Amino acid sequence: MWHGSIRTPQVAELAAYFGDGFFANHIFWPKEHFARLIGLYRERYEHYGHGRADQAIVGLGGQVFLRKNSQDAVREFRPYFDNAPVYGHGPSLEEVSDATPLTVGSPQEVIDKTLTFRETFGDYQRQMFLIDHAGLPLATVLEQLDLLGEHVIPVLRRELDALRPADVPGGPTHAERVAARRAAEAADADGEGGSDRTTADDLVAVAP
Repeated sequence: MWHGSIRTPQVAELAAYFGDGFFANHIFWPKEHFARLIGLYRERYEHYGHGRADQAIVGLGGQVFLRKNSQDAVREFRPYFDNAPVYGHGPSLEEVSDATPLTVGSPQEVIDKTLTFRETFGDYQRQMFLIDHAGLPLATVLEQLDLLGEHVIPVLRRELDALRPADVPGGPTHAERVAARRAAEAADADGEGGSDRTTADDLVAVAP
């Protein structure tokens, strides 16, 4: 179970309360905004007893457009950027790329920028990329998938796994979550689980 948010701290609070993953949209807005949301989630995750703040389960979004070299990527993507309602007629492609996760360039540039996310948000477990944006045709989107899968994802997976401390979990799987739930239910049935703390004790009002 993931709880996703663009700007709502209550979603981070809910994810922390249940010990679920928190997915920060991380698109269009500056990184400082999402750092605040993720920081809140990590703090509350630890408060509710699910683990340390740095062990909280975090996912991030990102936007990319790739070609083998950055010049071709920028030249091809710029007309889509300039005419897309969500981008067009505002800050330039370069300004948006500087202020947000949008990366338009070579596979190595995508890798390099994505690896910087850890410096802002800490170790995290899931990275998603928006690639079918700005009115790109299907054939181009499929090419983007091939470039990501061949040149970017294997490197990111290897590098992020190597950087993650041993006591910080990797991305949760469904099988792991089911096993943990069954173990918790078995412990409760044996009288080993439970707490005197109530929802009213824990839930806090978070300003929008």
